[in-house]
Amino acid sequence: KDHLHLRAAFTECGISITWFSCAREFFNTMMGAIVGHFNGYVCQKVLQYDISDTNIWMWIPKPELEFIVPDWLKDKGPCWYPKQMGLLGNWGYGKDFSSNPSVQRENLAFQGTFPFQAMQLMAWEGGLHWAGPFTGHTVQHDLEVVVWLMWMLCINLDGPFNRQV
Repeated sequence: KDHLHLRAAFTECGISITWFSCAREFFNTMMGAIVGHFNGYVCQKVLQYDISDTNIWMWIPKPELEFIVPDWLKDKGPCWYPKQMGLLGNWGYGKDFSSNPSVQRENLAFQGTFPFQAMQLMAWEGGLHWAGPFTGHTVQHDLEVVVWLMWMLCINLDGPFNRQV
């Protein structure tokens, strides 16, 4: 089957979600990615299908060290933190639901990054009976993946700036 591969370039800069400087910045960025997913689904009728640690980024104004690892402003008080906007990228596996909202079983390939898959999608792929009848990839599956992603990052990172346990 022929496939068309498109590549886009943007002026936005982003760094990996794992380079957060504190828990508040991490969750603020995750909320931005969820808003991006919401906008993609509600406004454009597209599901992302591949939410993972490499596809969620923190927006930075320029690719310079002062923005990648920002200095903490001591004069702002203890409630200040660098609020980075979350970006949800790599929509290459995205599915357009605007013309045909139903997805046939034969059109669903195991897509996405394995550790961040919804349980029901993996059960359908494995033919497990508890998953119930196939209903297709839904927005709930992508939101479940966001929960798995946050859980995986929270247990595997020992603090800010990608320090691993």
